Amino acid sequence: MAKLRQLLKEVEMIENVGNLDVNISGIEYNSQNVNRGSVFVAIKGFQRNGTEFIEEAVEKGAVGVVLEEGTAMLNRIGAKTGVVVVKNSRKALASLSADFFGNPSRELDVVGITGTNGKTTTAYLLESILQSAGRKTGIIGTINYRFDGKVKPAVQTTPESLDLQKMFREMADGKVDNCILEVSSHSLTLDRVYKTDFSVGIFTNLTQDHLDFHLTEEDYFKAKEKLFLEYSLKKAVVNVDDPYGKMISKKTSAETITIGIIEKSDVHTRNIETSINGIQFTAKTPKGEVQIVSGLMGRHNVYNILCAIGTGLALDISLEEIKRGIGSLQNVPGRLEKIDEGQSFSVVVDYAHTEDALKNLLKAVRELTKKRLILVFGCGGNRDKGKRQKMGKVAGEYSDYTIITSDNPRNEEPASIASEIEQGIKKVAGSGKYSLILDRMKAIRQAINLAGEEDFVVIAGKGHENYQLFKDRRIHFDDFETVRKLIKEKLSMIN
Repeated sequence: MAKLRQLLKEVEMIENVGNLDVNISGIEYNSQNVNRGSVFVAIKGFQRNGTEFIEEAVEKGAVGVVLEEGTAMLNRIGAKTGVVVVKNSRKALASLSADFFGNPSRELDVVGITGTNGKTTTAYLLESILQSAGRKTGIIGTINYRFDGKVKPAVQTTPESLDLQKMFREMADGKVDNCILEVSSHSLTLDRVYKTDFSVGIFTNLTQDHLDFHLTEEDYFKAKEKLFLEYSLKKAVVNVDDPYGKMISKKTSAETITIGIIEKSDVHTRNIETSINGIQFTAKTPKGEVQIVSGLMGRHNVYNILCAIGTGLALDISLEEIKRGIGSLQNVPGRLEKIDEGQSFSVVVDYAHTEDALKNLLKAVRELTKKRLILVFGCGGNRDKGKRQKMGKVAGEYSDYTIITSDNPRNEEPASIASEIEQGIKKVAGSGKYSLILDRMKAIRQAINLAGEEDFVVIAGKGHENYQLFKDRRIHFDDFETVRKLIKEKLSMIN
């Protein structure tokens, strides 16, 4: 059992009072989880400040409190427990957690994937490659957290540092070889991955997203590049067809494997062929050429596959095992995932929720569409508003008919969000090329009913999610369930 003073040895303290030589039974940042012997770390949340809950934590038995500010609070509770004021409580939480769990990331080969689009697909590809090579693998990402036969729902793409370090410890104890971690820009800005040892960092791309949080695209990039400049990466895999990736490749001190289709790179392609059945191409690598056959659709997935190949090489996996791993992955949940109930038209569900992701999705589907491309999508509330008109414009440019609907409106009015999307689509499409149906179920029904033989229906924005978030409630809503039900209804009426 560690003592509080020992855990604080790498934390930048400003002042402290009380007893720091107490034994610690656990660390918490949520006062509701505090038990006798815990250290409570008060972090600033998006809605509330953890300092509001310090007295509650002490009453529940916290023997130590770490906070960023509040001298009055320091004096008020200092006699009861050890209280430490630090420069950065989030970094303190990460440092305390890593030390408390014995710095478990050092016992794993942690691969961190960052970028706007492609993180989840690249993670699934890499998992398949590692498993093909006989390596025990865990994933922490957007869809779920899974390892050693256990699956936990993902609360955030990248968990808080305490939860992350606890999972690393569970993985290390379970003899996991590699942990694949989707590293969000939020997690880098908020120091959730601080004190994590990474073996490899991957950069997929960067386009507009999360500007509700980062305010400017430059700030967004600065968050992403922290993984490559401020962490001791052994190796980096970087997409240099992306201008931001090219900058990272020049600035990082990590041994870098570059990937690309257009620019000169270490891992690149020739003879790309795409179809409804997937992708084929030849990958040229420093270790030779390999013929890749993948069940994933869309030219944009070539970049994800190249990132996975580059990382496989960085982890000393053979080209044959890399090829086998890529070939064995048939789909990624909610990523250009086909739904076939015997209908005469095609339907895919995809998570695309940025301008670039939607454009890549629709361009990929356009290549496969024999007749009309019908799109259903919306934008999330309380998120980057600047992308709504841009996504509407993309929809108008690449689809034959668009149905604007609700995504997760959260605290915004669905009609207001839809109106902003409509302003974008109006720039390139007439009123006969789109409609607004705010009820997502009705919107999808309209698309399925409109679809004729050899048309292609795309349901975008939510992908693997099985819920909708409104101002006053969260409801169950699954695009896959909905599409299957509506297709069966349509087929029963025809038959």
